[in-house]
Amino acid sequence: MRILLALVVVAGCAGDSTDTGKGPVCTGVLYDNCNSEHDCASGDCHTYNAEGYNACTQACSATVPCPDQNGMAATCNNMGICKPATAPDCRVLP
Repeated sequence: MRILLALVVVAGCAGDSTDTGKGPVCTGVLYDNCNSEHDCASGDCHTYNAEGYNACTQACSATVPCPDQNGMAATCNNMGICKPATAPDCRVLP
Protein backbone atom coordinates (compact mmCIF):
# COMPACT_ATOMS: atom_id res chain seq x y z
CA MET A 1 0.00 0.00 0.00
CA ARG A 2 2.83 2.40 0.85
CA ILE A 3 4.52 1.74 -2.47
CA LEU A 4 1.29 2.47 -4.33
CA LEU A 5 0.85 5.72 -2.40
CA ALA A 6 4.43 6.74 -3.16
CA LEU A 7 3.91 6.08 -6.88
CA VAL A 8 0.74 8.18 -6.90
CA VAL A 9 2.53 11.09 -5.22
CA VAL A 10 5.49 10.91 -7.60
CA ALA A 11 3.24 10.67 -10.67
CA GLY A 12 1.21 13.65 -9.47
CA CYS A 13 4.34 15.77 -9.16
CA ALA A 14 5.99 14.69 -12.41
CA GLY A 15 4.54 17.54 -14.45
CA ASP A 16 5.22 20.28 -11.90
CA SER A 17 7.65 22.98 -12.88
CA THR A 18 9.80 24.85 -10.38
CA ASP A 19 10.56 27.54 -12.98
CA THR A 20 7.62 29.87 -12.35
CA GLY A 21 9.43 33.20 -12.49
CA LYS A 22 9.13 35.85 -15.14
CA GLY A 23 11.85 37.38 -17.25
CA PRO A 24 14.88 35.87 -18.92
CA VAL A 25 16.86 33.09 -17.28
CA CYS A 26 20.03 34.26 -15.55
CA THR A 27 23.31 33.09 -17.05
CA GLY A 28 25.61 34.04 -14.16
CA VAL A 29 27.11 37.14 -15.73
CA LEU A 30 27.92 40.27 -13.75
CA TYR A 31 24.80 41.86 -12.15
CA ASP A 32 22.55 38.80 -12.70
CA ASN A 33 20.32 37.56 -9.86
CA CYS A 34 21.85 34.79 -7.76
CA ASN A 35 21.17 32.61 -4.75
CA SER A 36 24.76 31.52 -4.08
CA GLU A 37 28.27 31.94 -5.41
CA HIS A 38 27.65 28.91 -7.65
CA ASP A 39 25.15 30.96 -9.69
CA CYS A 40 27.84 33.48 -10.72
CA ALA A 41 30.67 33.17 -13.22
CA SER A 42 32.68 35.43 -10.89
CA GLY A 43 31.96 33.15 -7.91
CA ASP A 44 30.72 36.20 -5.98
CA CYS A 45 27.01 36.50 -5.11
CA HIS A 46 26.31 39.47 -2.84
CA THR A 47 23.14 40.33 -0.91
CA TYR A 48 22.09 43.97 -1.07
CA ASN A 49 19.83 44.02 1.99
CA ALA A 50 18.57 47.59 1.67
CA GLU A 51 17.54 46.99 -1.95
CA GLY A 52 16.16 43.50 -1.31
CA TYR A 53 18.02 41.48 -3.92
CA ASN A 54 21.13 39.39 -4.56
CA ALA A 55 23.39 39.97 -7.54
CA CYS A 56 26.52 38.52 -9.08
CA THR A 57 29.31 41.00 -8.51
CA GLN A 58 33.06 41.46 -8.62
CA ALA A 59 35.77 43.31 -6.73
CA CYS A 60 36.47 46.95 -7.56
CA SER A 61 38.64 49.85 -6.46
CA ALA A 62 39.71 53.32 -7.53
CA THR A 63 41.97 51.72 -10.13
CA VAL A 64 39.58 48.89 -11.10
CA PRO A 65 36.19 50.51 -11.81
CA CYS A 66 32.92 48.62 -12.19
CA PRO A 67 31.62 47.86 -15.67
CA ASP A 68 28.36 49.55 -16.65
CA GLN A 69 25.07 47.69 -16.34
CA ASN A 70 23.12 48.00 -19.59
CA GLY A 71 24.49 51.49 -20.19
CA MET A 72 23.96 52.62 -16.58
CA ALA A 73 26.87 53.26 -14.25
CA ALA A 74 27.34 50.70 -11.50
CA THR A 75 29.10 51.86 -8.36
CA CYS A 76 32.01 50.57 -6.33
CA ASN A 77 30.57 50.45 -2.80
CA ASN A 78 32.46 50.93 0.46
CA MET A 79 33.05 47.15 0.66
CA GLY A 80 35.02 47.19 -2.59
CA ILE A 81 32.42 45.36 -4.66
CA CYS A 82 30.44 46.48 -7.69
CA LYS A 83 26.84 47.41 -6.95
CA PRO A 84 24.38 47.22 -9.86
CA ALA A 85 22.67 50.41 -10.99
CA THR A 86 19.28 48.63 -10.88
CA ALA A 87 17.90 45.37 -9.55
CA PRO A 88 18.60 42.37 -11.80
CA ASP A 89 15.69 41.37 -14.05
CA CYS A 90 16.49 37.72 -14.67
CA ARG A 91 15.46 34.61 -12.76
CA VAL A 92 17.69 31.93 -11.29
CA LEU A 93 16.69 28.38 -12.14
CA PRO A 94 16.67 25.89 -9.26
